[in-house]
Amino acid sequence: MALEFITSQPGTNLNDLHPIESNISVFHSAIATFLSPSDESNSHGMRRERIRSTPSWQGNNPRHDCAFVVEDDTKPGMSGMTIVRIKLLFSFEYDGKRYPCALVEWFDRIGKDPVTGMWVVHPSLTRGRNDQSVVHLDSLLRTAHLIPVYGKEKLPLDFHFSFSLGAFEAYYVNKYIDHNANEIAF
Repeated sequence: MALEFITSQPGTNLNDLHPIESNISVFHSAIATFLSPSDESNSHGMRRERIRSTPSWQGNNPRHDCAFVVEDDTKPGMSGMTIVRIKLLFSFEYDGKRYPCALVEWFDRIGKDPVTGMWVVHPSLTRGRNDQSVVHLDSLLRTAHLIPVYGKEKLPLDFHFSFSLGAFEAYYVNKYIDHNANEIAF
């Protein structure tokens, strides 16, 4: 599985591209289906989980899940993957083909923490803004759970958890959240 961006080919004249003549459909969740060989409770080790990006979760604040993106399926574990935060799930039709996509914010790998054994990532920034792009949904493997790398400062008493993914400089990729994450985030 390779990362697929919806862009024009280098050297393509933008005037030669066909306009998108269909409505863009926005949706708030997608189902990820992936192989989990050690999970014998499911048919042939296949597992499904929901990835969410919604402006209002249970009538409150927005929810934008994080996910593993496969960048190079020839490299094992986190060497071939990175973490993204899903900002929008949408699809459109172009030349008779439907493209399910996600607008994502990228995280860069810092390295593996020697104490916890978890990978550490930080938001990928350009000129102080989160790097964003559109990826095909097929590049998303499954959800990822991030834990802030807390500093020595105390959080304000009124700090709301929904702001966690924008409030810290770095995050642990929690491979201990379940056995499936432990199998892939090495």
